[in-house]
Amino acid sequence: MHIFIFLFLSIISLIAYPDMDVRGNRNENFLELQGRASIQVSKMSYHPGEDILLDFTVKNYGEEVIRFYPTVALLKSFQFVINDENDESVPPKDTILLEDKKQKRRNSIVNLDGDKVKEIIIHKGESFTKRFNLSELYDFDHGKRYYITGYFYPNYIEDNSVFLKSENHSVFLIESKKRDIQPKKYETSEAVSDSITPEETIHLFLSAEMKKNWLHFFKFINFSEFIHAYNKYSKEYSNSDPNYKDLVVEEFKKHLMEQKAGKLSYYRITSRENQTPTLAKVYVDVEREVNRYPTKYEYIYSLKKGEETPSGLWKITNVTVKVRR
Repeated sequence: MHIFIFLFLSIISLIAYPDMDVRGNRNENFLELQGRASIQVSKMSYHPGEDILLDFTVKNYGEEVIRFYPTVALLKSFQFVINDENDESVPPKDTILLEDKKQKRRNSIVNLDGDKVKEIIIHKGESFTKRFNLSELYDFDHGKRYYITGYFYPNYIEDNSVFLKSENHSVFLIESKKRDIQPKKYETSEAVSDSITPEETIHLFLSAEMKKNWLHFFKFINFSEFIHAYNKYSKEYSNSDPNYKDLVVEEFKKHLMEQKAGKLSYYRITSRENQTPTLAKVYVDVEREVNRYPTKYEYIYSLKKGEETPSGLWKITNVTVKVRR
């Protein structure tokens, strides 16, 4: 009976602890239980030839110390799955694949900054970040978006079956070369009288949205100014060179057509305020529906009339939105 109890307790004690690696450290199992991995690129768009920097972070959210052992070879301990906008996989450069095949000693270099390190220790609440220049590891085509997922192997040499997948994905765009930029244009298809007022301009503008007549809708907008009413596109437009600005505007047009603020179901022009002979504001009560739930707003449109507008037409340069109670 005593022998049976001893054997039972021995088996329980073996199950209670994770397997050790050759150094006697129970690192992989603790990593799976309390480690988290994430990736982050330095920005959303890059010029051709620009360095694409990505930070790969591993954080310890548990109580136990985590140890892991990155390899000297690139793209072993830290790996990436990269697909382009056509869902085609992007392989590493041939030079990187050849480099990984070379025999290197595991303990050749110790560097606490994270480059070619032989052992990393992460305590509770701490994190480790390694930076990669993806431009040195992969070839990317111009004018395409790319989607990245990261995989972290804590002890790739001794056990490449244990890994962490990044909790997030990163996306970035490689801009087209200037000579390749041929943005799709939404051309004006209808003639508009040059005698219409700011109120009539807003009426035609909003009725075009309700009818989803986007060609008519866009011709009442001064995009170089109106785009700054949307923070998501304003910064990218301001920081882009003249050739790339057209692409940003085309993406902005797609955003407007998606009607993410809700479907326009009702509007009523309430008043007009003349600031100068060429500047005016028009106040509009608006109702939009999202998932059949109506929300009421007050839109204040700013319009400008000048030599830069065709036939002296009024153009919308800004909009301010207030929720009505």
